Amino acid sequence: MFLVIAITGCNGCKKNVQNPNEHKVIYKIHKKTGSQDKDTLWVSQNDSLVFKSEEGMQGNPGQKAKWVTRYELRHPKNDAYYFIYNDMKQLIQEGIYTAQYTTSEGEIIEGNFYNSKSYYYKNNGKLRSIHYQVDGRNFKTELFNRKRELTEIIYFNKKSGDREKVEIYKNGKLKETRIYTAFDVYHTVEEGK
Repeated sequence: MFLVIAITGCNGCKKNVQNPNEHKVIYKIHKKTGSQDKDTLWVSQNDSLVFKSEEGMQGNPGQKAKWVTRYELRHPKNDAYYFIYNDMKQLIQEGIYTAQYTTSEGEIIEGNFYNSKSYYYKNNGKLRSIHYQVDGRNFKTELFNRKRELTEIIYFNKKSGDREKVEIYKNGKLKETRIYTAFDVYHTVEEGK
């Protein structure tokens, strides 16, 4: 297994053993320099030191089940900013790992990437969409065409998760905005009118 380090001029890369008893190795590219700064790590899903993988069947009603691999971060570093790559060296997720998260209702939940961006690709390897999550909730999804031009941005309501607004782009410029008042009910505001 290999670790993908995707940054140019990576002369300062070095291995740091966090705890000699656990023998875990984290590759650091950027170390904290102040209280506002975060450790930054570039990792690969296929690195068995960093991720545990499980394979199984997954399917939704009305769809054919397919074989998928699920990855779990082995020894996540709290408050570190992760760049996670797949076996094709594509960036699939970036964000801050939080060991414990307090929801707006005051509930404390287990660690995860509550503020992150997830990248999705077409079969030909071109970027299809970027999904943003803020405070553990869906925030927006950006969709791209084959030229990697922005075609649509879908904004979500933070509490309900429903579509709130959709911006439609043509040739990289905003064409119209759809404001949703119910699940499939919206009014359109055309740009320039």
